[in-house]
Amino acid sequence: MAKVPDWLIYALICSLLYGLWGFFGNLATKYIDYQTAFVYEAIGAILMTLFILVQTNSFSFEGDVRGILFAVLVGVCGTVASLVFFIALGKGEVANVVSVTSIYPLITIVLSALFLKEAITLPQMLAVLLAIIAVILSAY
Repeated sequence: MAKVPDWLIYALICSLLYGLWGFFGNLATKYIDYQTAFVYEAIGAILMTLFILVQTNSFSFEGDVRGILFAVLVGVCGTVASLVFFIALGKGEVANVVSVTSIYPLITIVLSALFLKEAITLPQMLAVLLAIIAVILSAY
């Protein structure tokens, strides 16, 4: 029997959590405005971060400046994306908003190919094309 790679298990859990993120974001904007939802999302993120820090015995604020800079940029991009996501949810239907925002991996793939020189295989290119078609079909 083939062993399921660890990365795949974590990636599937991540997809599940992102799915819940979109679903709960939609519910939040049905009851409160996007600014308030955004603030409460940030509180949730802070609470989870504190929980993880308490549970981790080996955490250190030391590290390569480049890694720290990129990690901070992840936080900035994720935070701004969350705010814009809540705004979009407040103005559109969740199926459309989540479908369009779900193409973000395409940007990662293109940037990785351009700047990190990661190869894109023919099956991956086909998957990107199909993903774009799927988003267009599901959003309209």
